[in-house]
Amino acid sequence: MSIYRRFFLQAGASLLLTSLVHGCTNPSQSRSSLSVSNDLLNQIKKRGYLVVATEDDYPPFEFLVNGKPTGFDHELLDRLRKVVPFEIRQEILPWQGILPGVAEGKYDVALTAVGITDERAKLLDFTGPIAESTIAYIKRKDDTSIKTLSDLSGKVLGIQQGGVSFAAIPDLEAKLKQQGGAIGQVKQYRGFAEAYQDLLNGRLDAVLHNIVSLSVLVNEKPAIFELGKRVSRKSYAGWAVKKGNQALLDLLNHFLTSLREQGELKPLQEKWLKISFENLPTQPLLPGERPIQ
Repeated sequence: MSIYRRFFLQAGASLLLTSLVHGCTNPSQSRSSLSVSNDLLNQIKKRGYLVVATEDDYPPFEFLVNGKPTGFDHELLDRLRKVVPFEIRQEILPWQGILPGVAEGKYDVALTAVGITDERAKLLDFTGPIAESTIAYIKRKDDTSIKTLSDLSGKVLGIQQGGVSFAAIPDLEAKLKQQGGAIGQVKQYRGFAEAYQDLLNGRLDAVLHNIVSLSVLVNEKPAIFELGKRVSRKSYAGWAVKKGNQALLDLLNHFLTSLREQGELKPLQEKWLKISFENLPTQPLLPGERPIQ
């Protein structure tokens, strides 16, 4: 018996593929292994399929190699497609359009590592975390002027426009102030590739990003970059859906929980993230591990 079938029986499934309404069926599958509520099926029936949005330049979570999507979330998406009784269509686009598109109903799921923040929690609902997303900094290996967190005082920092690294600035500012320092110039970028290039060129002194992405980069280029300390409170990343879409949220949580319980999530984390998170919370948490009210 497959792990998904076992989970399905334990969860008390309400529907199988054979009960799906015409037009929502994924022709590549003969049956579903996850329970799907009537509410969710009615949602999908209106469009005929589920639409997920993933980012185009966010390694190791999502990125393109010779035009082909790859990464941690893409592999999770492949597994999700195999156990649901409906078609899932994917839109790959820049980060800036993903969350507004989900909040407005243009896309059903932000299937990317979305940092869970107070502001985002007002408009979106989140799955349980798929990874830690605490913000750290990266610097040039040969830059001896930055040795500790306090050395970031007055430095030129690069962040992603609208990203969680932007939301971490107040935390860093408070830490520097406690040590008698202050935030310097902060430059915003559309994507991190440009920020890393400016770091190499000396236009930036450090780039703020989540601990996973920076760990992967340092693992790939240890002679060029050096990973610094965490600059923000512990935080997490999950997938996001439109506020109030509990039926879809439940399905995604069931899927992620089944992977974790059967020991399939950790190997994927180690493969793509170069780090594993064995004690991730089962509920979405705000920075500082605060529950969402």
